[in-house]
Formats: sequence, structure tokens, C-alpha cells
Amino acid sequence: MESKREILVEELETEIIEFLDRMANKPGGKITKPGCNMIHGKACALGTCVDNNPRVTPIDLYNEGLTLWIAGEPGGKIANIMRNPKVSVGVYEPVDHSIEQKSLQVFGTAELVNVKNNPDEFYRRCKQFGLDDAVEGLLEEYVQSGTIHAKQRDELLEKLPKMFNWIKIIPQKMILLYVSPGKFPLTKTWEPGHATVRTNG
Repeated sequence: MESKREILVEELETEIIEFLDRMANKPGGKITKPGCNMIHGKACALGTCVDNNPRVTPIDLYNEGLTLWIAGEPGGKIANIMRNPKVSVGVYEPVDHSIEQKSLQVFGTAELVNVKNNPDEFYRRCKQFGLDDAVEGLLEEYVQSGTIHAKQRDELLEKLPKMFNWIKIIPQKMILLYVSPGKFPLTKTWEPGHATVRTNG
């Protein structure tokens, strides 16, 4: 039997933010070893759609409260968002039915932030989320391995920001799913100013 009731919006927002904070990437700081030095989060996928052709892309997630941020290189997801800003994001852990687990579905509107349309915001997010340090670390690894020369690294450091976008996602609806051993699934649904909890069973 299904049971549904209203809950406090603020309490659910706190739960969702705590989950996102745990699941999102974290800055790793300046180069301490070869590679990006980013502390990567858990599994996340971005869904976009144009002309009834859905596209799902595994991505790295960053968040500021309920707002999601995704670093997007040129490709299909950027082209789709330019034509249709409605997106969906799934944030989840590898399934393990022996423990309680949460996953989050986000439905929202995406906005592209780049060097051309908002350079201050673009560079501020690169610094805040540690992407500038991560790119430097990756390029340094390429130099050390002989993949590129130091001069090419410097050229790429200048060129790459102009190619990237931050994808800013403002949520319009979020569904937090709880799955626990021996219990029916529990879903908590957030929409601006409104929140509910539902037990399935």
C-alpha cells in the first residue's frame, strides 16, 4: 500500500544538499603528484534531449547548495543544451542491496557559462571547484610522460578555457530515493516550496 504525506521543504533541502556534498567532486589542491589531483565523486549521468533523441553522458558533478555545476567540453551535450535547456541528472552509488543507499534524480534547466558570455563567473567557478588546478596537473603529467612539450602545455593552458563551458543546472524537481534491506523503497520529492515523502509497498 502506498503512503504519501507532506514534509518540511527545508528539511528535505538539507538532506539533498548533504547527499550532493558527499557525492560531488572536491578540489584536490595544487599539484602534489602526476594527474588531476581532483577528489572525484560518485557516479553521475547527465541526460539531454533534442528532437526526441535522448543522450546520456557520464559526468563529474560539482554543487553549490541545490545548484549543480558540470564542466563540459565541446560535444553533443553542449549542442543539445543550446537547443533544449531542459535536462535531467542522476546521482547514485554502485548498487549494494546489503546496505541503505540513496540516489537522486534531478530535473531542471541548464545554462551555459563560458569565457564569452560571463568570464568572471566562469573563472570564479574554475577556481572554486579546483578545475584550474586539475587541468594544470593533467597537463603536467602529459609533459612528464613525454606526450606533449612544455611549450604545448602553456599553449593549452591558454586555449582550453575558451573551449569549455560550465553547465549550471537550476533544479525544478528532485526525487531522493532510499532503498534499505528488507524495506519498501522510500521516495522524497522536492519542488520549489513543496516537499512530500512516499512509501511504496
